[in-house]
Amino acid sequence: MIFAFTIAALGLWILTKEKPYWGTFMRILFWAGIVATVWDHVIVQLNITTGLLTLSVLSLLLAVTGYVTDMYGGGTYGKIMFIIIASAMGYFVDQKLKSYPSENTGEVLKPDSAGELLAEVPPAGVSVIKSICRTYGATVKSAFSPVSPQSTVLDDYLIIDVPDGNDTKDLLEKLKASEYVRWVEYNEVIPMKFPAPAKDGIPVVPLSNDPSVSMQWHLSYMNMGEYYKAFETYGIKPERPARLYILDTGIDSRHEDLPSSATNKPDKQGHGTHCAGVAAAITNNRLGVASMSPGKDWIEVYGIQVIGDVGFGTQKSIIDGIILAADQGADVISMSLGGITNQEREKTYNEAVKYANSKGSIVVVAAGNANLDAARYSPANSENVITVASVNENLAKSGFSNHLQNITLGISAPGERILSTTPGNTYTAYNGTSMSTPQVAGLIAVMKAIRPALDTYGAYKILERTGTETTGGKRSGKMIQPSKAIIDLTQSN
Repeated sequence: MIFAFTIAALGLWILTKEKPYWGTFMRILFWAGIVATVWDHVIVQLNITTGLLTLSVLSLLLAVTGYVTDMYGGGTYGKIMFIIIASAMGYFVDQKLKSYPSENTGEVLKPDSAGELLAEVPPAGVSVIKSICRTYGATVKSAFSPVSPQSTVLDDYLIIDVPDGNDTKDLLEKLKASEYVRWVEYNEVIPMKFPAPAKDGIPVVPLSNDPSVSMQWHLSYMNMGEYYKAFETYGIKPERPARLYILDTGIDSRHEDLPSSATNKPDKQGHGTHCAGVAAAITNNRLGVASMSPGKDWIEVYGIQVIGDVGFGTQKSIIDGIILAADQGADVISMSLGGITNQEREKTYNEAVKYANSKGSIVVVAAGNANLDAARYSPANSENVITVASVNENLAKSGFSNHLQNITLGISAPGERILSTTPGNTYTAYNGTSMSTPQVAGLIAVMKAIRPALDTYGAYKILERTGTETTGGKRSGKMIQPSKAIIDLTQSN
């Protein structure tokens, strides 16, 4: 729409340039359109590289529009018709460029070749949909099996596998037109971009007897000394251990600094083990690092592998993980994963989160690491999730972190040079919203251990109310302050 507006303003400026009032007015509208384009396509939507491409395309369209409008000899009406056509072309190009992902993300998500489509179909329509799919040679089977189907529509979802995927788009449109299909979307492949090891953290005054805590700058930065003391000072005890589920690449359950409850398949990539340690490494055990868990009786850690050993998962595998965690009694589900989405918002993710919420789970998700709008990333853009951005020691949004200004429940935590557990009793520092997310998830798990009935909005209100303002305002949200959050929780009704 901004392209169309800017092109129309240029054309009308040229047509009215001899009329002082209208010429001046159209010139102002034209430059306003240029400013709006830079803001929308470079600052808000895209990164600098793709933004330059966008501005180059617009410049070409404006040059053609200006030349033809000025030089065309077909009269005023002919020029107006050309301006209308050029504006329509601008609108089309604008929409295409907005849907084009940032070049440096590497995350143009494609459907899973083993099951390209997810469709919500009521039981009465299953036979009809199977018949439609057969004409494409596609196979159909149930997608999800929640333990409590009465509280969700997830059991009505089908996974559809199209041979070779050649006719997937055509079948998608056919299903959208069917009265028996409530919803259909691509089952996108979610790539995991594993972070490279970061430089060592900023040395700080030790907050516990864990030998590497002096390299965990983020703990001092969040006043974790006061946090650990608060439990003793105020006599805060857990009502029961909270069950924290890490949906990721797995967890090395034999790691010396993770709770004995940590269970999962071996973690070949190390990402899940790192996230587990950030959230719940055993504090004050004279080993490794400290975490959001103040002691061994606070958090039980469980892992579900939703990202394969080679670094890929699917929308279906992630939703399967959410359902399984919820059915096993998760208090908190932490997901340091996701990718740029081809769809504005996936309904299936929303249904899965809704199901988890109905089971008492709070879902915490990474904002993403492409310096884009987190509203373009899934499951960060899902309803009823707490989405976490990364900030640095200057209270500024990390350069890589997606921003939160269009996210309802956005919060932040340090995400640079975060030292934590990695497989084989090792410790590594990484950067990313993957590292900031388990800090929030671990804190919420402690809050749930104190008050098991705490829900998503209740937890978020406390974190937002007690958090510290960041330099980015709504783009980076408030940074969590764990001690203040715990005191607020225990002193509120």
